[in-house]
Amino acid sequence: MFQITFDLQGFERTEGEDVWCWNLEENGNFLVNSMYKKLEERVGLGVGWGDAQKRVFGQVWKSLTPSKVVTLSWKLLLNRIPTWLNLAYRNVLPPNANLHCVLCDLEDESMSHLFIHCGMSWNIWCHLQQMVEMVFTTPPDLFAHWLSWNDVVPRRKQIKKGLKLIWNTEIWAIWRARNNVIFNSGGVSVLELVEEIKVLSWRCSISRLKIPSCLYFEWCWNPKICLRR
Repeated sequence: MFQITFDLQGFERTEGEDVWCWNLEENGNFLVNSMYKKLEERVGLGVGWGDAQKRVFGQVWKSLTPSKVVTLSWKLLLNRIPTWLNLAYRNVLPPNANLHCVLCDLEDESMSHLFIHCGMSWNIWCHLQQMVEMVFTTPPDLFAHWLSWNDVVPRRKQIKKGLKLIWNTEIWAIWRARNNVIFNSGGVSVLELVEEIKVLSWRCSISRLKIPSCLYFEWCWNPKICLRR
């Protein structure tokens, strides 16, 4: 009989009963957290990050938004989503390709432009800021935007969860709208996207934040009222 010990280096065999053992934890049990930290170390995530970046990456996974939505935000903050500028940088596009943002057609499509500086995105954020009674000047990048949106003033824990949920939902909606324009020749409306974000965030708040009896019109009027219950 053998004990099978698994880590990122491979397998080793020792005498004993057949068991799985995770070497990154003292008790031998597998944890996603230890795997994530090991992968961060291997690929160099965090090298050169400032305090703001580390703080944001420490918070983004705490959102109760569906995992595919949080994953998109995480990849976005790492600048790993296929915007036109990223595709051009990787030589995926021909040299003469049009790199303009498909939502405004005014500037090249970088991650900061598409999600916060594009006129359409900026208008959507303005609607959402009004909904949550928040006012701040549009920051230069997404890290600063996350901190302005989530940490501008101390809030209750439940309200912080709700704000993170809304932020991630907006990112998801913008990316879907952008892809719909490219792949389906679809149209984009600020008011329709705002409505979509409100609906998605409201549904997530009920199912994941366990908010009791929050009606849709209450969420649209002021989510913080629902989150305080």
